[in-house]
Amino acid sequence: MKAMKTKGTLPAALAGILALGAVLSACSAKEEGSNAPSAGGNPSASAPAAPVKRGSITSSAYDRGTVPAAEGTMENNRYTRWLNENGPVDVKFVAIPRFDSIQKYNTLFASGSAPDLIFEYDSSYRRQLYEQKQLLPLDDLIPKYAPNYNKFLEQYPVLKKLGTKSDGKLYELGTVSSIRPNHVLFIRGDWLKKLNLEVPKTDEELFSVAKAFATQDPDGNGKQDTYGFSLSFVSGMVLDFMFGNVFTIYEKYPWYVKDGELLHDWERSAAAVAYKKKIYDEGLVDKDFLTDTKGEKAKQDWINGKLGIYGANSGLSDKDTFQALKKLNPQAELIPIALPKTSIGQFAPMFPSPIRNTAVVNAKAKDPAAVLAYVDFLIQEPAARTLSNGIKGVHYETESTGCPQPIDIEKNKIEANYQYDLTLLSSLEVLNPKCSGLEAYFDPLVLNKTEVEKEFYALRKPAYEAYVSKERQLPLYTMIDFMPALPQDLQLLTTNAFKTIQDTWVKAIVGGKGYTVDQAVKDAQGAWEKASGGKVDDWYKQWYKENKDTAIFTKDIYDMK
Repeated sequence: MKAMKTKGTLPAALAGILALGAVLSACSAKEEGSNAPSAGGNPSASAPAAPVKRGSITSSAYDRGTVPAAEGTMENNRYTRWLNENGPVDVKFVAIPRFDSIQKYNTLFASGSAPDLIFEYDSSYRRQLYEQKQLLPLDDLIPKYAPNYNKFLEQYPVLKKLGTKSDGKLYELGTVSSIRPNHVLFIRGDWLKKLNLEVPKTDEELFSVAKAFATQDPDGNGKQDTYGFSLSFVSGMVLDFMFGNVFTIYEKYPWYVKDGELLHDWERSAAAVAYKKKIYDEGLVDKDFLTDTKGEKAKQDWINGKLGIYGANSGLSDKDTFQALKKLNPQAELIPIALPKTSIGQFAPMFPSPIRNTAVVNAKAKDPAAVLAYVDFLIQEPAARTLSNGIKGVHYETESTGCPQPIDIEKNKIEANYQYDLTLLSSLEVLNPKCSGLEAYFDPLVLNKTEVEKEFYALRKPAYEAYVSKERQLPLYTMIDFMPALPQDLQLLTTNAFKTIQDTWVKAIVGGKGYTVDQAVKDAQGAWEKASGGKVDDWYKQWYKENKDTAIFTKDIYDMK
């Protein structure tokens, strides 16, 4: 497979989709807002081969309780009506409580009334439906009734691989997006200049810089009231990823690949804990970090100019935090830096998988052809654009830039913000990168940007270049959504053990000289052995041995075509 570019331009794998986007747009048999059925388009434009009669299907729709009363309900609102008026089939929507979806689906399946098209984020539940033979294989249906989605699978074979189950058949439908950093490590560049320091490139250099920030009065107020770093929430996660330690973040996945074998990680966790203990003991961080579970205190220290190095959650999307910092500290210069190199290696911070499955088809669907025709309609840009931006001419126009610009932001808060969960088959980022993908990410086409906004958006490209690199990959052996599911009996073995181990690592960080990292490792390993964790390790080793040639691993994301 072709390698993905790692610089600020569009990755090669995504650039190829531009041509596909043109095909998909041409395939739509009508303009946005048209009332004509789409299934009657020109066959040469790859329009779905719709049934002779206009089909009728049912489709789930997540309900978060956010639809304004004036807009209707999740089953009947301006967007569900738009889909029915412009799509190739009639759709009856079934509301599924977003945070109680599995119980609702189980009830519907038990009564024989589960929807034809099922949207569900939880990969474990989709796997359960497959094992219960509740899902329809789609290999023969997609080429005939969803030709545009078929082209999509050809363009991104890893998506087809992800949707294929153990029997070799394709059951799941999904989306593709661009890789974007979810966590960003910022450093105060103006503090570096004041103290005559360089951007740290190793963990030792990072420690030295953090110590200088905490002890050498970088804000110039004559007081020793600044922190070098934070251990709460994302800042702590970034340090873990710096050492390749993913257990502290995810708890369930302390394994990594080395020399062709899946091993339980003790070395990486111990290295990360030792580093955190060192900066904690040196007084370089707020020692109340354990109570700052969501990082709000750290964020306020950052905004108030009292923190020199900060791990930001969705750091390149949180414009409000940046603006608040600049308002109080106009001189602040932020630099997104690559995670420093350690004795373990050099890694990227967290980002969500750019491919994921979101939908399956009920094995008892009465009109599978109609379901696939609807799927083919959903993945095309007119539907994806409407479900993301609202109705053209009502909620946005495109005259000034060629990309959607909101007409009335306040109106859109009511009428164009609740339909997100209808976009679960939208791959808008790769269909139109100029307006929704990386090009827009680097240049968001915001009219009349302030100088502060321009400065904020200018941070995105160097962060992307620092983090999206085949040389500095995520330390996960595979993305969280693709992790194999343990058998139920083994899951029960791990629950208490993981909690004990996590508590042990925290105890080591704050325990001072009375509790060393070496002792913590012994105690953690003892807890794992007591819980028969060796059985779990053996299961994962065997899974990796049997599936290493067919499963999707992190490296596949970087090689994505």
